[in-house]
Amino acid sequence: MRGSCWRHSSGTCVRWNVRYRPKADGSFAAAWFDDDAYLWNDDRLSLAAPLTEAWVPPSLKLHRPEQGATSVLFNPNALAVSSALKGALASFVELEFLPICIEGHGEFHIMRTVATIELPADSRARIAPPPSENLVQIDAFPSSFESKHAFFRVLHPPGSPAGRAGRTTRTMYANDTGAHAIERHAAGYLTVTKMPSN
Repeated sequence: MRGSCWRHSSGTCVRWNVRYRPKADGSFAAAWFDDDAYLWNDDRLSLAAPLTEAWVPPSLKLHRPEQGATSVLFNPNALAVSSALKGALASFVELEFLPICIEGHGEFHIMRTVATIELPADSRARIAPPPSENLVQIDAFPSSFESKHAFFRVLHPPGSPAGRAGRTTRTMYANDTGAHAIERHAAGYLTVTKMPSN
């Protein structure tokens, strides 16, 4: 069922962190996409608001064209997927797909989570010292936390500079429904890691 929570025999609820799948040599299975300077980034991707209406597709390329395109593409600042993978995940209202043009390979899509939550109370997290006080890293969610969203991001604290700007962390989290979809459709290039619980 959408939004359901898979519980282990201990009764704890499972949340997942969506990451690129590494190969044995430490590199990622997904091909790397970028711009000519290998510095591509769109700062709007960290905003909580959807970007579909304002988005203009950028023209980008593979970092190593000789290796060819994969159905998931890596960039330090974004995750892109093929049109086929977009189709497999398009039923999730928590996701938006922003088109990009990959030289020699046509259209791919930045896969971005538009469902956001505030950091749950009693989470174990690192907050930057003043004056920043932005959210740096989430180490664990409270065991009582259950996400109704298949995929979600976490907002920076509202009083922090990033929070006042309406920004989130870029890490994608999932409940069991989202995690199972990733494992089914993108297991060769993405992996889901169980988040610890307090």
